[in-house]
Amino acid sequence: MDENNTIEQKHKKITFGLTIFFASLLFLDFLIITLLYSYSDWISILVFSLLFIFPAYLSNAGMVLVGGGKPIDGGRNWSDGRRIFGDHKTWNGLIKGPLYIGIPISVAVGFLFLIFWPYIAEYQKGSAKEGLFVIYEDISYYKYYFIGGTFPSGFISLIIRIILCAYGAAIGDLIGSFLKRRFNLESGAPAPIIDQLDFAFFAIILASIPALLLPELFWIPDINIIIFLMILTPSVSVIANTIAFILGLKDVPW
Repeated sequence: MDENNTIEQKHKKITFGLTIFFASLLFLDFLIITLLYSYSDWISILVFSLLFIFPAYLSNAGMVLVGGGKPIDGGRNWSDGRRIFGDHKTWNGLIKGPLYIGIPISVAVGFLFLIFWPYIAEYQKGSAKEGLFVIYEDISYYKYYFIGGTFPSGFISLIIRIILCAYGAAIGDLIGSFLKRRFNLESGAPAPIIDQLDFAFFAIILASIPALLLPELFWIPDINIIIFLMILTPSVSVIANTIAFILGLKDVPW
């Protein structure tokens, strides 16, 4: 029992340390972008990043909500004698998480942006004329991330990007679970970095592949967006879990 308490206290210290670390990284990113470029450019990076990764975040949560049933690994072990994925990684979660939650909600949001695009474009053009941007003054950035590009081909590419991003998250989460089992971590045990970045990393990779084939319709996120996502994703998870623990909403801060 004492050993379990010691391990739990160690995990808590690591989690609190990561909370401070990622909060500091977020603030540092804000300072660097605003000093090198402008406050408006940092806001644009934030918005573009959220619009790009939104299907992945929803799918990652959806896999928990609609999961259950038969595990993907069928209870089988890997060559190291440990489970391949574990009981919590099911076909229901892998397929239905993106299909029932991540994709339809993201497409619905895309339709809303399509309806309000004239107002969004007018606001952005006005801001650009006032010289508020240094790197993201071109309307094409906003058109791509909000509605996919020129309608209708752009919106079709947006739907494809949403699908790839959603299932990229599901695949990344599965790979993360595989890695945790190889490190002999039980399901639900904290795995810093792996827990927070597995789904986001593979969502970015899978959603960027079409850009290699059809660069006129698909873009690879620029370095500012990729860096921000690699900071934002673990930050949201770690900070939210820590706050929930402090408020007594969770038993552990992970």
